[in-house]
Order: sequence, then structure tokens, then C-alpha cells
Amino acid sequence: MNDRLDRIRAAMAEEGLDALLVSSAVEDMFGLNAQNRTYVSGFTGSTGYVLVTRDRAIIALDFRYTEQGGQECVPFGFEVWKREGHHKEWIPNLIRYAELTGRKIGVSKADMSLAEYDTLQRSIEELPWALRPEIGPASPIIEKLRQRKTIEELMVLEKAIQVADNAFERVQAAVEPGMTERRIAEMVREAVRDLGASDVSFDTIVAAGPHGALPHASPRDVPVQAGEPIVIDMGARYDGYCSDLTRTFVVGEPPARFREIYDIVFAAQQAAIEGIEPGMTGVQADELARSVIHNAGYGDEFGHGLGHGVGLQVHEAPYLGPTSEDVIEEGMVFTIEPGIYLPGEFGVRIEDIVVLENGKARVLSHATKLTPAGAKQ
Repeated sequence: MNDRLDRIRAAMAEEGLDALLVSSAVEDMFGLNAQNRTYVSGFTGSTGYVLVTRDRAIIALDFRYTEQGGQECVPFGFEVWKREGHHKEWIPNLIRYAELTGRKIGVSKADMSLAEYDTLQRSIEELPWALRPEIGPASPIIEKLRQRKTIEELMVLEKAIQVADNAFERVQAAVEPGMTERRIAEMVREAVRDLGASDVSFDTIVAAGPHGALPHASPRDVPVQAGEPIVIDMGARYDGYCSDLTRTFVVGEPPARFREIYDIVFAAQQAAIEGIEPGMTGVQADELARSVIHNAGYGDEFGHGLGHGVGLQVHEAPYLGPTSEDVIEEGMVFTIEPGIYLPGEFGVRIEDIVVLENGKARVLSHATKLTPAGAKQ
């Protein structure tokens, strides 16, 4: 992880920053703490501040976490600074300790609420005017670094993906008519944990029949019927990294209408997998799949983006969608998940994770899915 500090410092220098401050006070849409602090320092506790300067790396922790910080952060070049007292005391003291009086400090915006930023600004007013640092929002330095996975990160991600693949196979084989959506979701969690993951990476979606037309449906205490399409969107969290997988299948004989829609979604996903190249924007990648669905007459029924990055968070950059200008580069890991949602009937979504390698997408997900011919893949 030491090379991460080098890359952060290079980005800081480009912005003319003497330091970058990272917290973890903001939760994302899935209730997970923003992971920038963990990415930089290795620290997995619930509260703490990372301060990277041009020649030092400091993690400021209170009494509860100083020992944990020593175990997790010191091996990666961090010094643990014990945070004591009110913020009006410890923030100025940290600035003095890090020799940043009168310097320029950037704040990682994704990790700090407006209230916390206001507290930070008011705290530095405790310093004499001549010693106050200049503090302001920095560009998404760490988010950009996180987009391209290292070999070590990819290895962990592949394990999280493998757990989800195997868990899906186990659950699909056990699903029977009469089981409730909620029970199937519980089976997913049980399988993921049994196969070595710490937990699911987000709340599992299980949606049968017309309920599947809701892209983010919550499992209900409603039995699944024979012949109903079932959407399962699930993932595993392994060693801090997430996976994300969606499959749509039928217990029993699938109706002809399902085969028609499924084959369109499958073709759209294949078009994206085969056509994505480095240098494309998220808009261009999205259009590869969206054009297939649009030309089949279901453009209005594909209302979300094609995919998103996956790593320490289940949703992170890059984003692939009709408004995304994120540029896809070698080493990025992201989902490809087109869908068609027919209100009152059913929904179909197929989602795999890919990594961009040697100019093309390599599929990392291997859970069984139907092919247009009806055979299993």
C-alpha cells in the first residue's frame, strides 16, 4: 500500500496541496461508511482522520482505536497520533504536530459532511491568524486512484465474486415453488457466510413475477410461483471487498414472453462486454447495450445505467450510464447489467463483473445463466 501514498502525494503536488485530510463521517446510499480512509491507511475502525502530508502519513485516533491503528496502519508507513479533548483543541494540535500551520490542506469531499467541514473551519480559528492553514475541498484524488485496481485488489475481488457465484448456484438449486422471496434472500445470506464471506455486500434483492419489474425491489413474504421469472441481485463481502451479481431465472417452464425479453437483455449485455474499450466514456459504453434494447422496442423499459465500479464499496466509480462522462481505463473493475422491466408482468436483469485488461473486458462472474439458445452458460 505504500505506493498509494506516493500516488496521493503526486496528485497533491499537482493541486498545490501540502496535505490531504480524509475522514469517514459520511455514509453512502447503501449505509456503508465511505471507504477512502481504509483504502489509504488500512484502518477499519468506525472513526478517525487520515492526514497525508508531503513527507508524513498520520492517523488521528481517539483512545478506543489507538491500539487498532498501530496494528493496521503502522505497517503501511503511518504514525498514530492520539486524539484527545474537544475538537477545538485536538484539530489545532494536530495541525501543529503535522507542521501544517500556514499551509494548504485539501479535504476529501466524499467523506466529510457539511457540518463536519464547518466544525473543522471553526476549529482552526483557535489558531493565531498567522498560523491558520488554508483549508478547502480537494478534487476526488482518492476516488480516482481507487478506480484502477492493483493485482492484489483484483485477487481479493475475484474471491468475493467466486463466493457470490457459488452461493447463487447453491440457492438456485434449492429454490422451489412456494418459498417466499424473503426466505430465498435469507438463503443467500446463509450461503455467502457459509462459503467464507463476512456477509452479503448489500441487502439481497429477490423479486418474482410482477415484483421483478421494480429494479430495487425488497423481498416480500410472498411465495414464488412455478413459471414466474425470479430476479436475484446479490453480492458477497470478502476481506473488505464487494461483489455484485444478478441472475434472472424461472423455476419450471419459462413462458415464451420471458424467453423473448431475456434474449434481448442477454444480447445487450454481450454487445457491451464485446464492445467496451479503453478510452470510452460511460455514455459510450452504456450505448452499446442500450441501442440493442432500444432497437428491440424496449428502450423505455431500461431506465437505469449499464453499470458501476465495484471495490471497497459495491457502488463506486467509474459509472456507466447515459449521463456519465467517466472514462474507462485499463485495470478498472465494473458491472455490466442491462435490464428490461415490464410493469404488471416481470423484469429481467443480467449482471456480471468485468475487468478491463489488454484492451477488452474479461468477465469475472461465472454463475450459471441462460443463453439465447436456452442452454446453460
